[in-house]
Amino acid sequence: MLDTVLHAILDFVGAHSALLTVLILIALGVGMVLCLTVQKRRFTVREIAVMGMLAALNVVLAEVCKITIIPNALVLSFGFLPIAVCGMLFGVAPTVTVAVVADILGALLFSSGSFYFGYTLTAFLVGLFYALFLHKRDLSLARCALCQLLSIVCYALLNSIWALNWVTKTAAAEYIGTRLIMQPILYPVYLLFLLLLRKYRKPLEGALRK
Repeated sequence: MLDTVLHAILDFVGAHSALLTVLILIALGVGMVLCLTVQKRRFTVREIAVMGMLAALNVVLAEVCKITIIPNALVLSFGFLPIAVCGMLFGVAPTVTVAVVADILGALLFSSGSFYFGYTLTAFLVGLFYALFLHKRDLSLARCALCQLLSIVCYALLNSIWALNWVTKTAAAEYIGTRLIMQPILYPVYLLFLLLLRKYRKPLEGALRK
């Protein structure tokens, strides 16, 4: 039953990948327009340059500098750090835009030109979590822990589902189970880096205002 539901989702996403990508890009555009008009947010050249640098850094850390510990099960990647920084500094619309753009660039540059909407959806949601939890918030231990927990579960669960395109139906439940079980090993490492990162929020905000 689970395999049937999962592969029905995969078939739908695969069949409508282009349309779903256009819709999410439209949503990003609307979000940025609202950010600029309703919130009257204006981005300086320095801020736009920093967003571009964070997108590029995400691609490098996620695609080039990742460490495969157990193939298809446990991969250490610090691609989340630039997205977390963007969430701290800029808020929802810019962060999800940076996350989606970085994901598409990574797919085009490092996946033999292949693109799959599911991974872009994951990037969108993770960027949303970081912005909602970290932008102009008190970065307490509990808030950072919950933010990182949601992000790593999103990565592990959704990306496992999207990866089922390349495994057999009979292996689906086992594949997802293995990836989810492995994530608690990475969670303390990722949380530690996020806690270290929060110490630099005010200096980074000050640098942007100069």
